[in-house]
Amino acid sequence: MGLSIRLDPQARQDLTAIRAYLLSQAGPQPAKRVGSYLQRRIRSLANNPRLGIVTSEPRIRVLPPTRYPYRIFYTITPDAIVILHIRHSARRDPDFTNLSS
Repeated sequence: MGLSIRLDPQARQDLTAIRAYLLSQAGPQPAKRVGSYLQRRIRSLANNPRLGIVTSEPRIRVLPPTRYPYRIFYTITPDAIVILHIRHSARRDPDFTNLSS
């Protein structure tokens, strides 16, 4: 059994914004595919929390994009993996000093 997954409010906001953007630009099916993909990627961390790459901030890791261009920033706590931010790869890295945990 892996660690639990917790979404930071920023990550929840990111998922909502990604979905809204894709709905308006591509339609419901692509939005659903990307949302399902991101959820699978996030769930994969429960059993393999060190899957991501360490960033310039040692406590924060990032899952690089694979099929879709979204990076998932997270941190590992003793009892959970906290998803901090989900960001399109064309955008700059977030300011790590403003991320929680």
